[in-house]
Amino acid sequence: MDPRGRVLIANRQAVDLLGTQLEEGQPFLDRLSSDWAPLTDAVRRFLENPRLDGTAELEVEGRRLTLQLASLGPEVRGVVMALNDVTDVSRAERVLAWGEMARQVAHEIKNPLTPMRLGMQHLRRVYRERRGEFDRTLEETAERILGEIDRLDTIARAFSRFAAPADLRQPLDRIDLGTTVGEVVQLYRLAEEGCEVRLEVAAGATGAARADEVKEVVVNLLENARNAGATLVRVSVGPALIRVADDGAGIPADLLPRVFEPRFSTTTSGSGLGLAIVRRLVDSWGGRVEVASESERGTLVTVRLPS
Repeated sequence: MDPRGRVLIANRQAVDLLGTQLEEGQPFLDRLSSDWAPLTDAVRRFLENPRLDGTAELEVEGRRLTLQLASLGPEVRGVVMALNDVTDVSRAERVLAWGEMARQVAHEIKNPLTPMRLGMQHLRRVYRERRGEFDRTLEETAERILGEIDRLDTIARAFSRFAAPADLRQPLDRIDLGTTVGEVVQLYRLAEEGCEVRLEVAAGATGAARADEVKEVVVNLLENARNAGATLVRVSVGPALIRVADDGAGIPADLLPRVFEPRFSTTTSGSGLGLAIVRRLVDSWGGRVEVASESERGTLVTVRLPS
């Protein structure tokens, strides 16, 4: 397309995918239905500023699409748009992910059951033998069992939250990111010891999202930082932007491409679903999540919201 969004050339696959005629010399963005708003918004932003990142993942009419935009030459004589329907690939990946998750959930649920069983057997034995310290044994055993029950509850809640379908029918609101994110940061400042959380708010820090989900995203990111051993977390918000940077353990380069995979592991974040949940929520807004990290040096997570 030219800099004004008029078609220069288009193949048959593009016509079929977009469901509209792509006639040479004619604009096409306005012909697309409102369902294609994530695409039209991304293209218009890129036409206005070709230095922006031209890659995105979109969900339109139940299909998963990848978008790539590139300018034609340094003087921007036009823009090339490439769309790829990866719905079937995404579906296959989800099936594999659910299978792996089911295996991990079964393993994580089994782990607390062993100490619970041993604790109850010990308690019954002490009771039958009428030992003098039964009250103390009862208190200690009950405390351990309650701890394991809390652990099971954490796993169940995380799994339920990830499995719940995003309510795409709920409209997005114009969110004051400074206020919304600030409420979460303040709670962590009051509760956390040994980890300093700083907040920077730029002018015009608003974005399209759902306030309660923004809070959930920030909670998950701060929990990840805390569990990574961070002593300093910097949270910054700007126009349609949230960044969380920590000085924790970081993520090895070979694991970075897999950070959004749902994985249950109590050795990391307690459920392993933090970033998977973050991505689901941000995707439901039409936004994007980016992760940059270096082992032993910390992690930076950037959330880009619709403007």
